[in-house]
Amino acid sequence: MGGSKELESFDDLRKVRLADEGFIVITGTNKSAIIHKVNAKCITTDRFNSKVSIDNRKRGSYFWVDSVATGAREFGGKRCKVCKPELRLVLPSTFDG
Repeated sequence: MGGSKELESFDDLRKVRLADEGFIVITGTNKSAIIHKVNAKCITTDRFNSKVSIDNRKRGSYFWVDSVATGAREFGGKRCKVCKPELRLVLPSTFDG
């Protein structure tokens, strides 16, 4: 996977959580998008099923993204204050020849 992908089913959510890579962005109609760690406890299957399966994504959606930067750029997402996903930083010394 690369960039972002909408999670349209519980099986999609299960697969990205098993892979344990990337982040999940939750969008909503009444609040800003929030970026979470892919296996954060604040992402529950009940909330996912309620928003995605039962409500058919009318009040928001779940997306897998490859980085916090992608979540911020594509969805205007903010980092979750509970699970605190971190940026993957590259040290400047790695650019020295």
